[in-house]
Parts: sequence; C-alpha cells; structure tokens
Amino acid sequence: MAEPVSRRVALVTGGAKRVGRAIVEKLAASGFDVVFTYYLSGTNADDVIRQHENAETRVIRIPANFDEPQTYVPAVAAEFGRNFDRLDVLVNNASAYEESPLDEVTLEQIRRFNAVHVESPLLLCQALAPMLRASRGHVINMVDLLAERPWPKYLAYCASKAALANLTLGLARALAPEVTVNGIAPGVVDWPEDYPEEEREKYLKRVPLGRAGTPEDVANLVHYLCTEGSYITGQIIRLDGGRSIT
Repeated sequence: MAEPVSRRVALVTGGAKRVGRAIVEKLAASGFDVVFTYYLSGTNADDVIRQHENAETRVIRIPANFDEPQTYVPAVAAEFGRNFDRLDVLVNNASAYEESPLDEVTLEQIRRFNAVHVESPLLLCQALAPMLRASRGHVINMVDLLAERPWPKYLAYCASKAALANLTLGLARALAPEVTVNGIAPGVVDWPEDYPEEEREKYLKRVPLGRAGTPEDVANLVHYLCTEGSYITGQIIRLDGGRSIT
C-alpha cells in the first residue's frame, strides 16, 4: 500500500554517482522525497542511502538496467508505486557512454544507446504520466551538448542524445498543459578521471567563462526547473559556460 505523503516526490534515474548523485542530494536537501535508480554502482548507492538515513526526507534506491527497458521500466514504475502515490519530478539522467567511431560502431551499440537514452525515458513518461499530470509535475531529460555538435568518435552516443532532445520537444507537447518537459544540455561538468590534462586545457580555452561546470551546476538548474520554472517547457537549455557559441 502506497504511503500518503505531503512532500513532493522525485524520481532520478542513474542517481548513485556524478551528476545524478548531485541531483539527488540537491532535491533531498530541498525537501523532496527522492527515489533513484542505479545499475553497476551499488557501492555508491549504499553511500547515498547512508548519507540520508537520518534525514527528514526519504531517499530510496531501485536497481535498474535500462539496457532492457521493457523489463526494467515496468519494474521501476511498480516499485515506485509501492512506496509513493504521487510523482512531482522525473529526471531522466541514466546514461551509457563509450566510443563508437564509424569503422567500429555496431548495431548492438546503437540499440543499447537508444534503449538507455530514448526508449527508457519514453516508457517511463508513459508509465508515470498519470501521476505527473495529477501533480502538475515536471520532466527533465539530461541531453548533451554533443547532441548538437557530435564527435566522430562517439557516433552512437551523440545520435541517441540528439534523439532524446527531439523526444523532449515531443513530450512537452504531449504532456501539456499539466506537465512541463525540458532538457539540459551540459558541456563538461565532471571530467572523466582519465581525461588528459592537456585536453582539458584545450577545451577550457574554448569556453567563454573559462572553467568547466560542476555537477552542482546541473543540480541547481534541475531544481529551478521543477520549482520556479513552471512557465518553461519544450526547451533544451545549454549549460556549457558559453562553449556552444564559440
């Protein structure tokens, strides 16, 4: 039986580490109950739960492999419904990322990226639309600056993120007027640990603000869109320090 709640409730996919974790922490600190999914980051998920075990807000985790959306999206929706009877915010953040240059990319890679970045967000919105509409809620899709400026070494990733950007616009119309749907397209907000220093410096020279972003920058924008930004929908917001204009 779902527990009646008065607090707003958010579902964040891929919320155990990096940007997803910053979003979970920001929303929980702002008074949201938060459910997050994780896949191969069980240790990180444990850390998130321990961090919030004595907090006033509830933070709950659900394992999910969005490579298989037909199996895991219904499972996530069902488990969410066992804990909460409302949903105010859905953040589609779960992501897959690996090289896929033209001479190496496989159909399996293309299908997997689409499963994670397109099929899963679409099916989650479909499954959870009644609760989102009832709460006049918000959907935020994590896109990528590379959806507009694809890197040849990451063809499948970039194409799937471009599809997610287009899906965001369609969902904004499909879920209006009750639900807002927006995308965030970050530049670099969390360097991969093995990213070469010289490449970081080269990138930052192209950023007008002269610095990389942070996961907290993303989390702050997510929070704005689901609290103050109630008249914003169908937008892909570039969070890139101006990189997209150089």
